[in-house]
Amino acid sequence: MRSPAAAENRGDGRNIVLIGPMGSGKSTVGAALARRLHRPHVDTDQFFVARHGPIPPYFSLHGEESFRAEEEKIVAELLDSPRPSVISLGGGSVLSPSTRELLAEQVVVLLDLTVAQAAQRLGDGSTRPILGEHPVQSWMRIYAEREQIYRDCADIVMSPDDEHIDVRVETIVRALHTTFRRDHSA
Repeated sequence: MRSPAAAENRGDGRNIVLIGPMGSGKSTVGAALARRLHRPHVDTDQFFVARHGPIPPYFSLHGEESFRAEEEKIVAELLDSPRPSVISLGGGSVLSPSTRELLAEQVVVLLDLTVAQAAQRLGDGSTRPILGEHPVQSWMRIYAEREQIYRDCADIVMSPDDEHIDVRVETIVRALHTTFRRDHSA
């Protein structure tokens, strides 16, 4: 059994996957967490953009169904990487049953946030095509539809109370110690 310090640095061979609604900070927290854990960080939205171009035009041209299919392929590819990473998923990635099945083999962290935090972070929503003309109302509807899926996938749930990135990273690291200990004592 590895020590908690070893678990923090090397993990247990699983990816640490950040999920949550749009605006929850998955990309920012994921990058900071990866630096702390000395792991690579990959953001599925950035990976998508590198492969297919900006998301809003792709979404407009090909539709949500095509976007979700490509997103599902990217997530599967990244989760299959031989080097454990910190992976930030797009907010809708968990809608895929096959993605949820793959997440069961990872350490999944849900970054939650309040409606007020979302409103502040989303701005006019122009970079998020699924939000349309009323970003906050759309965000609330989407979150209500996905909240239980997020919670069902998560091993660790981050409260929206800890807004500072360093606090969130430290809280996740402490929770990872507990998760790794629990998994290795079984």
